[in-house]
Amino acid sequence: MSDTRKAVIMAGGEGVRLRPYTFILPKPLLPVGETTVLDHIIDCLGDSGFSGIYVSVNYKAREFEGWLESRKDDALTVHLFKEPRKMGTAGSLGLIRDQLTAPFCVVNGDLIMNVPLDKMYDRHVETKADITIGIKGYQFTVPYAVINKDSDGLLENIMEKPSYSYFINAGIYILSQSVFKHIPQDQPLDMPSLIDSLKKAGGHIYVYDIGERWLDIGRISDYEKAVELINQWKA
Repeated sequence: MSDTRKAVIMAGGEGVRLRPYTFILPKPLLPVGETTVLDHIIDCLGDSGFSGIYVSVNYKAREFEGWLESRKDDALTVHLFKEPRKMGTAGSLGLIRDQLTAPFCVVNGDLIMNVPLDKMYDRHVETKADITIGIKGYQFTVPYAVINKDSDGLLENIMEKPSYSYFINAGIYILSQSVFKHIPQDQPLDMPSLIDSLKKAGGHIYVYDIGERWLDIGRISDYEKAVELINQWKA
C-alpha cells in the first residue's frame, strides 16, 4: 500500500445541534470513551493506510491547536489549516490543493465509523472516478397506518406502519484532482454543490456502500450512543 495517501477531515462547523456541549468544545473534540471523535476518525484513516492527515478548522480553532500539541501518536502526520471564514464542507479544499497531488479522502468531522477506507480508495482508482461517495443503507418505519387516497378523496389502500429503505450520504468521499476545476478559490462551497457541479459537467461520480459500522453524532441522542457502538465494533 502506498504511504502517500492523504485525507482531509472537515472540522470547522459549530455543532449547533450538540449545544450546550459544543459551547465548550468543538464537535470533533468531544470525548468518546478515552479518546475524541477526531482521534477516532484519524485512527480509522490510519488503519486504512492514510498517512497524511489535514484537519480543516474554523470554530474554536485554538482548541484544535491545544489538541494537536498533546497528541502522542507519531506514526501519522497531522496538519491543521484554518479557514479564513466558514468555507462549507468542500470550499476549504482549495486552500491546500497543492498538497493534494493524488486521489484523497474527505471525511466529515462528526463521524464514528469502522470502515475499510482503503477498499473504497482502491475502488475509486479502479473506476477512474472524479468523486466516489460513501453511502450507507438507511431504513425507517412510519409509526402509523398510512392512507393512500385518490383525487376524489376515495380510499385506495391502507398500509400499516410501512417501512422504507434508502441509501444516505455517509459524509465520506474519495476525490481526484479533477474536482479542483469546480472549486472556486477562496469561496465557500458545500460538498453537495461540488457534486452537482461536477455532474452537470459530465464528471464520473460513483458510490460505494460503506456497510453498517457508521454513526453521525450530529444529535445529542446519537452522540450518547457512540461509546456503546465502538465497544460493539471492537468485540
